[in-house]
Amino acid sequence: MAIILLLITTVSVVSGANPDGWREELERRLSLVEESNAHLRNENEKLNSMVLNIQRENREIKRDFKDLREQLNNCEMMSDTRMTIDSQQEEIVENLSERPTRGIHLGKNQPVSRIIPPDTYPISAVAFYAYLSKNSPPNLSPHHLIVYDVIKINRGNAYNGGDGIFIAPVTGLYAFHISVCVTEGREIPWASLEITVNGNIIGSTFEEGLATAGGYHCSGTLVLSDVNVGDHVFVRTEEVTRGPIHSDSRGRTSFSGWLLYK
Repeated sequence: MAIILLLITTVSVVSGANPDGWREELERRLSLVEESNAHLRNENEKLNSMVLNIQRENREIKRDFKDLREQLNNCEMMSDTRMTIDSQQEEIVENLSERPTRGIHLGKNQPVSRIIPPDTYPISAVAFYAYLSKNSPPNLSPHHLIVYDVIKINRGNAYNGGDGIFIAPVTGLYAFHISVCVTEGREIPWASLEITVNGNIIGSTFEEGLATAGGYHCSGTLVLSDVNVGDHVFVRTEEVTRGPIHSDSRGRTSFSGWLLYK
């Protein structure tokens, strides 16, 4: 519209002049209009380019913001998990603070939960055998958990030498064997052990010596039991022992178990 008005104005101004003069004037005005249009197109292209760049930067900012939010959420989850683990560790440390060298005293017949679960393994490979590396302290209290610290076989990694607990990795019928040894001393030695599943007694054995020096006495028992996955199997004293529980190369106080079938 502006170009038409400009042409009308130009024609009106030069209409009284000679034809060559107004034609030159008209061409000059048209040239100015074309230059102006070219300049506007160039500026428009620049503006479009700037808008595209801003839109791209905006998308990148949104993506970075989303990534930061996800990282923050992950950090918060890790922090919560860490706090939970720290709380569990502190609770376990408190429970173990009174633990003797060779056992864990469980006032309510409940084993301490293990933080790290057993490794994966073939089901047919569930078997373990462990024994005491040396004599226990004398006169252990009732329900004192025995920790067999020397592990000779641990197929499936279900027995923990740190707490003396076997955590069943699969449900099935299991066989368990325990042995106990005492040595003769100034007083008649005595030890009675019981094997439990989640604190429920499934078998026991005892041994008694003589009030003389140098003799060794050992006994044992084998039990079969249905055990569910996650059940805790452990050995504890049945009553106060008299003297230490013996374990050396002449006779081992031991704990073993294996899966018969699912």
